[in-house]
Parts: sequence; C-alpha cells; structure tokens
Amino acid sequence: MQLLHPESRVRVRFKDCDPLGHLYNTRFLEYMLEAREDHVIDHYDLNLEEYASQKGLAWVVVGHQISYFKEAKRNEFVRIRSAMIYYDQKTVLNEYQMWDDGLKEIKSLMWTRFLHIDLNTKKVSPHGEEMMHKLSEINMKIDQLDFEERAKYLRLFPLSK
Repeated sequence: MQLLHPESRVRVRFKDCDPLGHLYNTRFLEYMLEAREDHVIDHYDLNLEEYASQKGLAWVVVGHQISYFKEAKRNEFVRIRSAMIYYDQKTVLNEYQMWDDGLKEIKSLMWTRFLHIDLNTKKVSPHGEEMMHKLSEINMKIDQLDFEERAKYLRLFPLSK
C-alpha cells in the first residue's frame, strides 16, 4: 500500500532564514520541493532522475500557488506533507503543506503544476499507459479543488484534531 500523503520532519536551518530568524519565502518552495523528491522515491518507488535518463521524459514546473500563514523559525522542526492531487494526460498538480511539528498549525500551502515533456524534442508529451496507471494509484483525491478554498479548509481543520 502506497502512502498517498507522505510526510517529512525537517529542521529550519540558520542559513535559510532572514535576520529575524524567519524562513525566507523562497526557501519554503525549496524545502517543499526537496521533501517531495524524497517522498516520490521513498513512497512511490519512482526515481525522477532515472525516469528522465531511461525514458527521456520529465516534468517541468509551469506554475506555483503559495500562501504563507505562519512563519517558520530558525531551528524549529516542521512537518512537510506532499501529495499529487490531480493529473491528466499531460499534467500533474502536487500539493505541499508545511505544518508545525505537532501538526496543529499550518504554516504554508503550495500547489505546483507540472507539465510532462519529452526531453529530446523539448515538447509536451502525454503520459504513457504505464505512467497513467501509476498516477492513478498515487492520486490523492481532495474535496477542495480551488486553492483558496483548500487553504481556508486546512486552516480551519488542522490535522491534529
């Protein structure tokens, strides 16, 4: 059974913070994308580097939506959860959540849309049948399909309740 919403525990590093000790906005993206890369390898048995080198296919970022709710502070442990919440023939949409260590308060929510491309032609390429099957297995369905609605929901209903 694959975990649809894997989670990582990460310490906020000194070098990633502003003089007030708050995680830089741009580093939120990096923390979340790095956690997702680990989640994909560890929980879905999908190595993106191997996929690119062996199949000549990859996903590229075409857009982010992000909301910052609460600062992440220097040396604080945070929990980063990620999931693929939508896919079709050519795209995937991933959700990233950063929470406090106790999963009581959400710090940030990000959605990232990826486009599947052929690395040789540099053009959009549909997912093959095998990948569509894999995506169907790891897709985590959510009720809120609008970013702002999802953000409101997660703020009102923390995970620890």
